[in-house]
Amino acid sequence: MITEEHAPGRLVDIHGEGRAGVVLLWHGRGANSRSVVADLAHEMTEHGVRVVVPDWDSTAPDGGRADLLDSLARARDEATGLGRDPDEVVVVGWSLGGTATLGLVMQAPELGVAIRAAVLLSPGDGPRALDPFTGAPLPDPFPEAPHAGPVHVVSATRDDIATPELVRGLANRLRAAGWPVTWTDVDADHGSVAMSRYDAANDRFVRAEDDSTVAVGRQVAELVATACR
Repeated sequence: MITEEHAPGRLVDIHGEGRAGVVLLWHGRGANSRSVVADLAHEMTEHGVRVVVPDWDSTAPDGGRADLLDSLARARDEATGLGRDPDEVVVVGWSLGGTATLGLVMQAPELGVAIRAAVLLSPGDGPRALDPFTGAPLPDPFPEAPHAGPVHVVSATRDDIATPELVRGLANRLRAAGWPVTWTDVDADHGSVAMSRYDAANDRFVRAEDDSTVAVGRQVAELVATACR
């Protein structure tokens, strides 16, 4: 693993040496939590992909937009360095990172980029889940997005934060606007869908390595690897 600074005060980890594709993996709400999803990144590298995992800060004045765009530029540079089309980067977002991933896809034409596919792990939705690219909740209804690649929605069946009902409503709004959406249920809660667990004593998510969480991570990693092909 290589660690670099992708923006002032923000680090990024580059996992793996594979050449089968480049994945940009965004953590959820808060600041500088890339380590929380490090185990999931490792599982993805087992499929020959390279995974870019940046810190970002959803509490920054811009909602984290600059951090996210800096990390996208770093992932695109990684793809270019491998001789791949930078528009083939796959973006994976967990929780509020999933909200941000949808925001990026909507903004992609304006930014002059394309996203090969998006994978949303228990994505945030509703009035408290603000899209860092607009500062507003995700739209209802969604706009049409003929430029969008596949959007793979992963719902954790035991999630009491991004509940299956909430995530299903988001997926249905995307489908109603003509977005290409797939749906996958996994036997997980809000943390284990990203190979983490909630540490109540410290009010934060931390890495988790129990057998059931590892099994979920491997299922998610396989889905992401398929999206890269």
